[in-house]
Amino acid sequence: MSRRIPSLKALSCFEQTARFGSASRAAEELYLTQSAISRQIQGLEDWLGCKLFNREKQRLVLTPEGENYLQSIRPALDHLESATLTLLSGGSESGVLTVAAPPTFGSRCLIPLLPAFRAQFPDIVINFISRIGMPDFDREQIDIAVLFGDGQWSGLDAHILHGEEMVPICGPQLTSKLDHTPTTDDLRHFPLLHIATRPRGWADWLAASGFTDIDGENGPKFEHFTMAMQAAAAGLGVALLPTFAIEDELKNGRIIAPFGPPQASPFHYYATSPVSRSRLPKIRAFMGWLDQLEVTAKLKP
Repeated sequence: MSRRIPSLKALSCFEQTARFGSASRAAEELYLTQSAISRQIQGLEDWLGCKLFNREKQRLVLTPEGENYLQSIRPALDHLESATLTLLSGGSESGVLTVAAPPTFGSRCLIPLLPAFRAQFPDIVINFISRIGMPDFDREQIDIAVLFGDGQWSGLDAHILHGEEMVPICGPQLTSKLDHTPTTDDLRHFPLLHIATRPRGWADWLAASGFTDIDGENGPKFEHFTMAMQAAAAGLGVALLPTFAIEDELKNGRIIAPFGPPQASPFHYYATSPVSRSRLPKIRAFMGWLDQLEVTAKLKP
């Protein structure tokens, strides 16, 4: 007896349109034309005998029937995808695991721990790539991405890894001509070096320190922590950097932190993966390993 189930293509078009509230965005995600998405939605509505979307201004909004249907079929679609990916990966804790992380966090905090993971899971081969910000998990074939934020990303399973404490640093030569011990107030005399991924870093740090008359918006900008640290060490100005990124340089005296203590950021680093893939054995193995106390204790400040 055949099952009364709509086509998987129609269900995928429906789910992605509901996700984005836009047929054009769904078309980009599924590599189809907008008209093809619209035809699939219309055919699904005809097949079900009810309207799934209403158009409100520039968005497609689910009807009550559409919302109920989406909540009912999404777990089934997730399970279908997970079962397929598990079969493709061999159905066991093995295979290739691709991990994306910001370069400095990855090299300083995560990569040094990977031998322990390899010892526990020798059948999983890790590909480690550098990424800043949200990747395209599907197109880039990324299994796990380390993201910085509040841990709330739609469709992602997030495991907290590491906090971030920011501290102003510079090369010793920058403050050598001062006739007093440097204080936070001296920051007004030096260029402030900015990092592209923390555009409000200085403004927020200065406000938290009680300084509203120091310009925290302008100054040279650098793409990565390492670039900003090198610029500060060379005497170009003062950089605001996370403590985990500069521990070695502070110990050997290449840079100094004379302007006050570190301040904690409200955000954290998280290991994330799409919810639909979070049950894959290789991803479960990595996330479970991260959650072990002996690992997370080393990662969290």
